[in-house]
Amino acid sequence: MRICRRLFVVVLADANHGKSIAMNALLSQGLGVLSPGRKGARRLVSPWGREIDAYIFVRSYQETEKAEYGTVKGALNANDPSWRERELIIFPSHVQGSRADIDGMIDAAHLGGFDIVCASLIMTGDDGDDRKSFANIWRKDWDERWTLPNPSTEDSKWPAQVEALGRDLWTWICRALAS
Repeated sequence: MRICRRLFVVVLADANHGKSIAMNALLSQGLGVLSPGRKGARRLVSPWGREIDAYIFVRSYQETEKAEYGTVKGALNANDPSWRERELIIFPSHVQGSRADIDGMIDAAHLGGFDIVCASLIMTGDDGDDRKSFANIWRKDWDERWTLPNPSTEDSKWPAQVEALGRDLWTWICRALAS
C-alpha cells in the first residue's frame, strides 16, 4: 500500500439542485465511460492516469439509504464492508433537516481515518442564492469546505452546466488526493 491521502466527500444540496447529474458526470469522468447511474465500488482513474479505489453513492443518503439502514455507518457497512480501506468515499446529502445525518457522516469519516470535505452545490441567480441554508452545516467539523456555484440559467443549458460542475469536482478531488 502506498502513502496516500483519503477523502470522504459529502456533496451537499437539497432536492432539484443537480446533485445526481453532477455525480453521474463525475463518475463518467473517473470511469472513462458513461456512468452506470448507481452506487458501487469503483476503480476510477484521475486525469493524470492514477488509479483511485473508491465507493461512490450517486443519490443522497436521505433518498436511498436512510430508510433502509437507519444510520450512515449502517449504510456504509451494508453497502461496502471494505469502505474503511478505500481511498475515496463520495456520499451526497441533503442540507435541510439533515444535521444529524451530516454529523453521522463526519463521525464515520473521522473514525475511518478520512479527511472529510463539504462540497456545497449552491444555487445562485436572479432569485438570490441559497447560501444561508448552509450556514449551520458549514460550522461543523469539516476538514475542508468547497463551493460549487451553480448559477441558475435557462433550462436548456442547466443540465450541461451541472455536468461540467461534476467533471470539475472530479478534478478537484483528484488534486486533493495527490496533495
